[in-house]
Parts: sequence; structure tokens; C-alpha cells
Amino acid sequence: MQRLLIVFLSLMLGSAFAHTDHHGLNLGKKATELKDSGKKAHKRPNMSHTASLILQRKMHPDLLVHKRDKTLRQGVRGGSVQLKKCVECHASVDEHDEYIPINAPDQFCSTCHQKVGVSLDCFSCHRTTPAEEI
Repeated sequence: MQRLLIVFLSLMLGSAFAHTDHHGLNLGKKATELKDSGKKAHKRPNMSHTASLILQRKMHPDLLVHKRDKTLRQGVRGGSVQLKKCVECHASVDEHDEYIPINAPDQFCSTCHQKVGVSLDCFSCHRTTPAEEI
């Protein structure tokens, strides 16, 4: 009985981060352009694009914490996995072509975080809009 309870709880917790209803999700300006053009983002070696997206959705908290630990504790900076690259792709613009903070209501990050009731504290330190190009 205890095993059944553990399996049930694991499935419930796992499904909280694996939303498949992404209709109406605000992907952001560049991410929408990529999707509409048929190009693939978040592609990982030895994985299909679909499996890679599922991994990204389910595991992104763990992936971000891993990256944070490598950056802060080991001093490893740069590379292809950076929070600023997430913001660059997933930030949206308003009718005046001004960036909307990615953590604002109904924006890419906040949408899923609101659904699962999880705080979004990355942006207490990190930029919520792409950096201005010089």
C-alpha cells in the first residue's frame, strides 16, 4: 500500500510541472518566431525535439539550480545555458514595441508558475527583459 501511495504522489507531483495545455501560452517574441518558422529550440543531443521539450518543462527547476550552483560556487560562466538567453527568447513586446517583464502576469514564466503555485524569485536578481543592444 505504501508503494502505491508513493507512486501516486510521484505521478501527481511530476504532472504539476508537465503541463501539456500550452494553447494560449505566451511564448514570447523570438520563441514564437522560431516556432512559426519550424525551427527547433531546446534540442538536446541524442533526444527527439519532443522529448527535449518535455525534459525542459519537467526539469527546468533542477537544471536552473544546477547551473546556478556551477556559476556561483564553481565560477563557471557563459556557455549556451544562461538565464539571459531564456529571457531574450521568451520576452514579449507590447504595442509600443517595448519589452514586457517576463515575470509580469500572463507572461511566459509567470503563467506556469501561477498554475502550480510556485514563487518566481529568479528575477529578484536577474533582468526581466532583454538587455538593450548597444
